[in-house]
Formats: sequence, C-alpha cells, structure tokens
Amino acid sequence: MDQKQSLRQFFKGKNIFITGGSGFMGKALIEKLLRSCPDIENIYMLIRPKKGKSLNERLQEIFSNCLFEILQNTNPEIFKKVIPINGNVLEKNLGLSNEDRQLLIEKIHIVFNAAASVKFDDFFNVGILTNLRSARDVALLALDMKHICSFVHVSTAFCNINEKEIVEEKLYLPRGDWREAIYVSENGDNTIVNTLSHKYLEGFPNTYTYTKHLAEHCVNDLLADKIPTVIVRPTIVIPSLYEPFVGWLDNMNGPMGILSAAGAGLLRIAFGHPDVSIDCIPVDEAVKVFLVTCWHVANTGPTNTALVVNASAHGEKLMSVNDIASIALEISWKTPMEYKIWYPTNPSTALTESKLYYNINVILFHVIPAFFLDLIIRAAGYPPIIMKIQRKLYNGTAALAYFMCHEWQFLNPVLRRIFEELPESEVAEFKYGSVKDDEHVYRYLCACVNTARWILLKETKEVKPSSHKTHKLVYVLDRICKTSFFIWLFWFVFIKHSLLVVLYQALKNYWISL
Repeated sequence: MDQKQSLRQFFKGKNIFITGGSGFMGKALIEKLLRSCPDIENIYMLIRPKKGKSLNERLQEIFSNCLFEILQNTNPEIFKKVIPINGNVLEKNLGLSNEDRQLLIEKIHIVFNAAASVKFDDFFNVGILTNLRSARDVALLALDMKHICSFVHVSTAFCNINEKEIVEEKLYLPRGDWREAIYVSENGDNTIVNTLSHKYLEGFPNTYTYTKHLAEHCVNDLLADKIPTVIVRPTIVIPSLYEPFVGWLDNMNGPMGILSAAGAGLLRIAFGHPDVSIDCIPVDEAVKVFLVTCWHVANTGPTNTALVVNASAHGEKLMSVNDIASIALEISWKTPMEYKIWYPTNPSTALTESKLYYNINVILFHVIPAFFLDLIIRAAGYPPIIMKIQRKLYNGTAALAYFMCHEWQFLNPVLRRIFEELPESEVAEFKYGSVKDDEHVYRYLCACVNTARWILLKETKEVKPSSHKTHKLVYVLDRICKTSFFIWLFWFVFIKHSLLVVLYQALKNYWISL
C-alpha cells in the first residue's frame, strides 16, 4: 500500500465489517465513519433480530438516536451504506448463514471487532463464548476474506492489571490456554465450568477482564504474520468529548450512571478511595484511535506480533474519584434533575474503603428508604421500582469497586507516535486528546450530566424553574432532618439517660480517690 495515502483516501471505496455496532462504541464508530469518511463503499453490521423487531427495524431504531442527528439533517441518504447482516456473537461461527458468510468473504476489506459483553458478573462460560469464542470466529472469518487489509480488535486496558501498576503497550504472557477455555465452555457441564473458573480467574477482578485477556492472545495467534492487526485497549469509556456533540451517551453504565444516581439522591454511599485517579477516554476519542490505528497497520503490513496500543489519558489530565464527586455536587445546583429522591450526599462522606461502614450505610440509606418508598408507590397504584433501582446500583458500584480502589498507569507512547503520522490536513478531524485542565473537566462533566438528563432520563433540555425549587427544598429538608437527628441523639444520650451526670459523678469519684 502507498504509505503516502491519507486516512480518508485509505477508507475510500472500502467495505467494512463491524461487530458490536449496536453498542455504545459501535454506534459512535459507525457515525464517525459515515460523517468523516463518507466515501466508504458500505458498512456491513452484524446484528440480530430483537424483541420482535426485524434487522431493518433495529437499524432504523439505532439511526433515530440523537447521535446521528447531524447526518440525518445533512446527508440522510448515507444511511443506505449500512447493511445489516443477521448474526449473533453468542452463536458458533457468529450465527452466519452460508450466503452471508460468502458475501463477507468476497466483499470485506476492513474488520472492526467491537462486540463484547461488558457485564462484569457474567457466568464464566457466557463470558468465554461472547468475548473469546466470538473473537476467534471473527478472526477465522477474516483469514478467508479475499481483500482484507486491516483488522482492529477492541480489547480493554484492564485485561492485564493483575499484579501490575504500569501497563505497557505489549502482549503479556497468557494466563491460560484460550483453546482450552473455549472447549471447556462449549462441552463442560455447569459444575465443571464453575469449578475451573476459580482456577482461571485467579488474579483477575472479574470474568470480563480475563476473557478479554485471552481474546487478545487468540487474535494474535491466529492473525499475526497473516493480516495487518491492531489490538486497541481503551480504558474506562465515557461520554463524547467533542463529536458529534459534547456528552453523548446511550446508557447509564459506568461513571455516568453513578453520577446520575447520586444527583437524584438515590446513591448515598459508594465503595472506593477518594484519591484514586481514574483513567477515562471519551468515546469519540476511542473511535479516532480505531480509525487511525486501522490506517496505520494497513500501511505497515503484517508483523510478527499484532500491534498493541493503550487508548488511555496517560500524559493528560486525570480525574480523581473525589474530584468527580465534588464537581457533581456543584453541578447538582447548576442543573438539578427534575425528579429526585433526596439531596445529593457530600463527597467527604460518600466514599469509603471500609466494607463494614459501606454495608451499614447501604442498609440505612439505600435499602430501608427504598422499601418504604416502594410501599408508598404501591399504595398509589403504581408498580414498585425503587428497590429494583437500588439493586442495580448496588451491583453496579460493586462491579466498579475494584477499579475505584486501585490506580494504574496505562502507557501510550506507541499510540502517540502513530497520531503524529497523520497528514496535516487530517489532524483537525482525527487528532487525539482528552480533558485539558480543571476548568475543562468541569465544563465537560456539566455537559455530560445535562445530556444524560434529556437523553436517558427524558427530561427537558432546559432546566425547569421547578427543578431549582425542588432542589432547594430537599436541601433544606436534608439539613432539618440531620439537625433534628443530632438534637434527638444529644437529648437521648445526655438528657434522657443522664450520661453527663454519670460522667460527672465518675470523674468526681475518681478525683476524690486520688
């Protein structure tokens, strides 16, 4: 391939196969390709019918997302370039029909394998089949493709954190045999699989990180020396930083779910260290990494080992857990949520590393209030929901606890060098970066919370005056309740039970005895 070929020229006329296109990063990838590289031939997107909806109906549902609003207004015909391919990553050989498989073999030039189950608490065999076997099947399919020139495998920066504080851009020694793991998951009964999972997962925080670890070695073993391949390891993926607008997201997973729950007064306590810095990458920056590294490996050709890059914020502004919580409390005054249960808790008391303190607070301020609120909701004739939300919050914060108590450095010099290769004419469109300073962090998080309000919580874009009044009201009620509690506690201990008199008498007797 001509090394002087620009990124847009490289993608021109190419047919692209994407797995995970209906996910958070997959949608952002498709949008960026259609907007910034409109001369691509087609995007073939692996997707399955769901909830009674056909493939085309699911595509229309995806494209109705506000993420695609700019394209809908400026170039609606371009969506015809996205062609659905019926398949399922949970099924062997991706559930492809012979006709669709042959179509991909004949047409595809570029593969983006972004499909994954990000559920940290998945059963071991489900994680293996979704994250590992599907990666194997996509890699095997790529080996048959007649025009393949680049393969991008999306991994995670956290798949090699066991016993390490610094993670480099390289393949680490495998902790297990990926072939054996697939065989056991396909053929072993649940008892055998669960027993072996403890052996496999030793040193890994969850199923997700381990299965992604094995998937890296699977892709490398199958494709190195044969197809130009890059393994991209994003850190925690958060809402968009710039494109197509600040703060786009489509789910409440991860940090934004916690921030939104805290802003609504639902989350009163979280398990984590306040001073831990979290390495996050906005989804639009992650997508740029996919595109630029795809172009780079196509230019360099196959190598003995797949190229590995850490899509991280190393070398840029990192946000600590406490900083995020403090800013979130400020934001709750600027853009309060329309519906809230209580006033957001203070960051100084919202984070703890004590399991005992955490569990006591969960019972006192999550479970018990949720129980009584559900009673009120049921009495009003509506289905109870608060306890269900609290259960999801508990599971979500438990899954993130390990990452909120530990800190790593994800080095990215290789990635930085690759971005320096971009032609000057394409730097503005594809340059890589993250939040720059405290002011930028504040403006970014404000936009994220505000966007979450109207996209996910279905509130109005503009904050209603009644929301400010409600926020002030719950603030006053919160202070009254806390003050009343401490007054009652003082009365109960020192007046009703005369503890002051008892202490005075004890000190007096001790003084006399000297």
